[in-house]
Amino acid sequence: MSVSGCQAIMALGGFFLVLGVAFIVWNRRERKGYYDSVMRKRDVKEFLTHEPERSWLNAWRIGGRISLVIGTMLVLAGGVLWLLTA
Repeated sequence: MSVSGCQAIMALGGFFLVLGVAFIVWNRRERKGYYDSVMRKRDVKEFLTHEPERSWLNAWRIGGRISLVIGTMLVLAGGVLWLLTA
């Protein structure tokens, strides 16, 4: 494999890492916005107990973690291949 191929793998891994961090930050923003809007309502039971659990609020966090794992694996694989070919 050529050096440019290894760099492409590492760049793709970096993209997934940035995407994963962006997803996790987006999750925090969405979650805060949702519970702030719930807090303004008269019945604050959902705000205090977080029941029923809103699974769509966790989707960005889960996707971010998956992206971080994929990105880390790609960066490591690209780095190892680059060291082996150089």
